[in-house]
Amino acid sequence: MLEISIFDTFKMSNQLTGKAKRQRKIIKIIGGSSVPDQRTKVEISKKVGIENEQSWKNSYSGVYEDIEKIFLPQRIIEEEGKIPVRRGPRLLQKEGTGYYKLTKIGKLLLFGIGDKIDIDFREYTDETNLGADLNSLYETNQELCFLLIENYISMNCVNREEILPIKSKKFSQTSSQKLTCDLDFLRSMLAISKEEQEKVLEILSRIDSKH
Repeated sequence: MLEISIFDTFKMSNQLTGKAKRQRKIIKIIGGSSVPDQRTKVEISKKVGIENEQSWKNSYSGVYEDIEKIFLPQRIIEEEGKIPVRRGPRLLQKEGTGYYKLTKIGKLLLFGIGDKIDIDFREYTDETNLGADLNSLYETNQELCFLLIENYISMNCVNREEILPIKSKKFSQTSSQKLTCDLDFLRSMLAISKEEQEKVLEILSRIDSKH
């Protein structure tokens, strides 16, 4: 059972909660930096604090709780190593402070929240054909692939269900409505002229910008 808040929204506005934004930021920081120093709790807290326009010390408790109580126990991240510390308690100086990396679950979550990282879906499913099909879709249309994966991950996160390995039956159940909608849209677009297509896209872009 995967318990994570990255898709949690306020009921009235449908906007992401503060916790959802913080957890997304943590995943993006850990997945987006190759420098160990940038992936410690303190450095992550500093980046979260900057985004929230607050002191890193005010962000630290939330970051600490997400890492220690949610991300590590659920194997979303894992400690990659220790960095020596020159200040603070002697025990901390002796042992060093941990820095983290994303696990396979964490990388799929990173992809699902909008970071189009290079990914081989054959490593995320035990069904060879499904992995190959998702790879082909990603090569052909990254945006559609992202939308389907995002929908799959969000539905499983909301339902507190595991996201790995990706199973064709579950993927089909969570993505069928989205895929049907996209296919209907594609068919309707192909049935009209290029000028009409551009007009429809312009209208949709204006509508989307209002949200």
